[in-house]
Amino acid sequence: MPAYQAASILLEAHYFGDDAELLQLPCDSVTVQGGAILVEGVEVRHLRGLRWTPDYLSFQAGSDHHRYPVGRPALVGPQAARFAML
Repeated sequence: MPAYQAASILLEAHYFGDDAELLQLPCDSVTVQGGAILVEGVEVRHLRGLRWTPDYLSFQAGSDHHRYPVGRPALVGPQAARFAML
């Protein structure tokens, strides 16, 4: 279960044509584990307010860029969310 120090995550939703939604949120860490991504240190109020479902979650860790297909987040703490990987 790789854990990464990430300064932020980027959520993306893509629609037909060039239409897209993007939301970048600061965070403390990202852990990829068993079909899910746990993001800690994120302000969940922004996730509660999402009116769209993300298609991808990406983040930068060191010189590596990671991008995963995900679904709607489940809030699992006051500053934590879990995204199922699709």
